[in-house]
Amino acid sequence: MNAHSKDRKTFLLSDNNQLLGELNYETPFYLKAEIKILNTETYKLAPEGFFGTSIAVTKDGNKIAGLSMSWNGKIIITFQDEREYALILSGLFQSQMILENKNQENVIQFEPKFNWRDFYCKYDIDYDITNTNEPNDNLLLLLGIYAANYFIATISGANAGLM
Repeated sequence: MNAHSKDRKTFLLSDNNQLLGELNYETPFYLKAEIKILNTETYKLAPEGFFGTSIAVTKDGNKIAGLSMSWNGKIIITFQDEREYALILSGLFQSQMILENKNQENVIQFEPKFNWRDFYCKYDIDYDITNTNEPNDNLLLLLGIYAANYFIATISGANAGLM
């Protein structure tokens, strides 16, 4: 499974060359975005709060999830149905990102690969869920990609002062 950027604002999620969904940013600064899953469901992502320190995920105007940066450098994804995940850095030189559930079980692994010549990013994704309590969720995958992009942009200072 992988996600790749076809331009600087769109990421396509695919598995065995089958499109599963896409993440479209309004601007290349990784804040406001839209997620489309198989052209049937559309979700909006936008900063919320006074300082815009968290991201709201809405569908038809109703909040279904939120993303926030924790004090220890993790990005927390919280769904309204009480599911919660944390994106953390892992691997040699912190070259991978792991999405883990509340029980600290690895759910998804993202390995970013940046193409400096074309200035595009690609993620190799390992999504081998053996825990039957975890749903196979394309929205979670795309939120993971959003969180990984947000994390990279935050670390690099690419979105400093932007809302």
